[in-house]
Amino acid sequence: MKSLLLLAGFILALTCTPLLFAQSKEVKIKIKDGNVVVRDKSKPVRKALEDWYARNIAAFNAKDVAAVMALRTDDFYTLTPDGKTNSRADMQSYTERLLGNIDHFISQDFQIGTIEIVGDLASAEITQKTVRMQRLPDGALHKVEASAVQQETWKKTAEGWKLYRVENVRSTGIFIDGMPFKSN
Repeated sequence: MKSLLLLAGFILALTCTPLLFAQSKEVKIKIKDGNVVVRDKSKPVRKALEDWYARNIAAFNAKDVAAVMALRTDDFYTLTPDGKTNSRADMQSYTERLLGNIDHFISQDFQIGTIEIVGDLASAEITQKTVRMQRLPDGALHKVEASAVQQETWKKTAEGWKLYRVENVRSTGIFIDGMPFKSN
């Protein structure tokens, strides 16, 4: 009887082992700060966020504020380095002002870091760089190169992933006509 149970256990282990290894290649699960964090190694969320960025870039290139804001949740907000919270309405006004001063984008590049998923939220550190022709307070068009690293969080909605929160923004440089910009 004992050997029969050992044989059954061995067969069960052999049949389940490939399933466990297949799952471990697709999903990594861990507990972080009391939350279950799922890292999907099959990359459907990464693909969805890359598609999101393609739509976001197209909206900015078209200078279409409505399309830009449609990619954000109704409760979207940003946290600035000085601790201020900007609401969705604040960010819509900022986007209108920014795009009103931009003649055109030369390039927009976004690199998505490791994506962490908790429930219906996905977050990643984003490295971004934009190059654009922008009208500055002197009234002239200038080539502006701006780069930053920031934490972005998207929320899964019925319409797909939408940007929910931006925080921990760190500027990595601004150049105007090739010269470093020094703020006052």
